[in-house]
Amino acid sequence: MTALVTKFLSVKEVATVMHVSVATVWRYAQRGTLPEPIRIDGHTWWIEAEVVAVIENKMSMRRKNVVASIAPAPASNTKNERVRVRLERSGMR
Repeated sequence: MTALVTKFLSVKEVATVMHVSVATVWRYAQRGTLPEPIRIDGHTWWIEAEVVAVIENKMSMRRKNVVASIAPAPASNTKNERVRVRLERSGMR
């Protein structure tokens, strides 16, 4: 029989993993950004795999946004057309 090993993280450990303050961890938990913690005898724990999954999900969304913003915008001739119109109106052409 194989035992399932689940690692639990305290609020301080979650803060360290996420590089935020303890207060921010509680704020994330209240907003629902982090999964709901497990409370045992007055102690609060997060499952490490769930915290890591939240971080990886945010990172994958960021990668999608970065790739989308790098894509070249379609070429536009509006600036060239405006300059041409100004030159024609001024009689310099």
